[in-house]
Amino acid sequence: MTDKIISSFREIENPNFNSEYDLRSWKSKAINIIIRVYGENSKQEKSIDGIKFTTYISINGAGGGNNGKHCEKEAQEIIKGFISDIANFGIPDKKETQNSGINISLNQSQNQTVNVNIIWETIKDELTGKQAKEIEEIVNGNDEPESKKNKIFEKIKSFGSDVASNIIAGILTNPSIYGG
Repeated sequence: MTDKIISSFREIENPNFNSEYDLRSWKSKAINIIIRVYGENSKQEKSIDGIKFTTYISINGAGGGNNGKHCEKEAQEIIKGFISDIANFGIPDKKETQNSGINISLNQSQNQTVNVNIIWETIKDELTGKQAKEIEEIVNGNDEPESKKNKIFEKIKSFGSDVASNIIAGILTNPSIYGG
């Protein structure tokens, strides 16, 4: 399998970027390989995605062009690094992407898991990163549900009176809640 992966990287190792389209096409191929090897949202995928093609406008016949050669060199070096890593260390274990949402289990006549990512994203939109982390720590804590509810209520109240209103309005007006 290592040989196949290295061979796949070698096929895209020497790109030629004359346009934004060439770069996008190459990135698509590279990211497909990277996801198979390293998993989704890996640092390797981000390094490929970070290559940006720029076209410079010619003014009165002077200047113009693009950074295609720079992008080619950057892409080539990144791919050589992947090949070297895999040749020296083998295929890495994929990092499983974690669902950063909150799942709630409801017990009725059967167990069901309701994914509330939409609600959590709405909450995070209204809070700062630190505030969202504080709420998430309470939700993921080991307290009893009633205690968690009280802690969350007090924490949101401490963020200011508009925060709770904005969260509720954001949830109630989110079209995804209604299947939109």
